[in-house]
Amino acid sequence: MAQSGGIGGIGGIGGIGGIGGIGGMTGLGGFLGAGDTGGYDPITTVGLQGTAESLLHRVGNGGVPAGNDLKYDDTENNNRWAAWVRGSLYLSEFLSQVGYSAGPNNAKSITLTFAGNDLVKLDRPDDSLLADQCVLVQNYADLRADRTAEIISQLGFPTEYFAMILGLHAGQHEKTFELITVTQVMAAHMAMIAKHALAIRRPDQLDGRIQPMIPTPGHGSFPSAHATEAYAVMTVMEGLTKSWDSFKDQADRMKMLRGLAERIAVNRTVAGVHFPIDSWAGAALGTALGQVVLQLCGQTGADAVTSLQYTPGNDDFSDYQFTQQGAQHGLQTGTTFSVSATDHFSWIWEKALAETQKV
Repeated sequence: MAQSGGIGGIGGIGGIGGIGGIGGMTGLGGFLGAGDTGGYDPITTVGLQGTAESLLHRVGNGGVPAGNDLKYDDTENNNRWAAWVRGSLYLSEFLSQVGYSAGPNNAKSITLTFAGNDLVKLDRPDDSLLADQCVLVQNYADLRADRTAEIISQLGFPTEYFAMILGLHAGQHEKTFELITVTQVMAAHMAMIAKHALAIRRPDQLDGRIQPMIPTPGHGSFPSAHATEAYAVMTVMEGLTKSWDSFKDQADRMKMLRGLAERIAVNRTVAGVHFPIDSWAGAALGTALGQVVLQLCGQTGADAVTSLQYTPGNDDFSDYQFTQQGAQHGLQTGTTFSVSATDHFSWIWEKALAETQKV
């Protein structure tokens, strides 16, 4: 979902509802093209050729000296690769463990799994519920004038907003930004799987009185990818900054970070492209997914993954209800499980963790 350049040199191009610019169908989101050397302008290309031809005669035609081989299949080489190459490696580690299954007996639900464990089950809302939700979407339009700048600037991955709260700087926290992008891209992929299976129309496709202020994305409404990404990033950043142990006001920053995740999700309803229940489903998926990312990074123990199930009702969305009253609104917790750490996720975690002294 990276519509603009982004922070830390890893921003992507173009925004397509949560998965980023995918012109080459890579699904790399914010990593797309990051670090790609591209080409020189024609004059420089010709100039380099001429210089090379003028210099090569000085060294003769001797053999090429042997070099030292790089370590085979080793994360020690990761610093040598462009960010988009590392993006492919993260994606390979992640997607190899992702699965999903449709509900039995035409139950119209989807269960997303990770490493063979049930992660999140989402029940499909029926038409009558969506009709009721349209009323809530219409009411949110009153906030558009106040939130236009946020809504437009959050069309892509809203990394700048997380950076504002966490005091992140491109020159000091390059790998922290990369970890954020990793989380966003993985969350987008998981959300798209659920969107495809559940296939829910957007609000404006059900009620002509809802006229979105931004283009309606070309994929399903439920769950919200923005909510999934925001809650996943919030969960991962809470784990990382706790490990940093450098913020004296850690608790206050986490309150603001949680408020930001809620606001990013709700802004999509204000814009007219999501139902409130989409945010409920996205927050559930994002929270569980954030715990998965922490586990892949080697963070175990209290951060074990808790499976979740969401059965939508005609509810508005707020983080307070999500965290404090979830059971009253169709959100149920299930079993917990652990995920084995992987090489490349552990590598980016350690690099981000090492940036603590630069805060």
